Amino acid sequence: MTRWLARRIWFFMLWLIRRPGSRKLQRAAINLSPPHKREKVRASIIRQEKFARKIGLPLLTFVINLFFVSVGLTIALLFVLNAQAEGWLIIPTQEALNLPQEQD
Repeated sequence: MTRWLARRIWFFMLWLIRRPGSRKLQRAAINLSPPHKREKVRASIIRQEKFARKIGLPLLTFVINLFFVSVGLTIALLFVLNAQAEGWLIIPTQEALNLPQEQD
């Protein structure tokens, strides 16, 4: 399920980045740099995009898994705290167990 969700989110992110507005922002960022550094900036953007395509989906899958583990642990903690508040987790005493007491 997390892989499926990560793939859908990743598809949407790539779709959003490929929109004309995003490309205009990239060109504007390149044009803001001094003329003698524009090739370096363009190469840097391409290198960053390659890195994002390589590591993006596995990283997103890991983050979604981490989110679900966090939600699961939070629910478990709330259940335990609720059980303690309701008295389900009281340690029984000897009187409550009706066991004979040891005599010395």
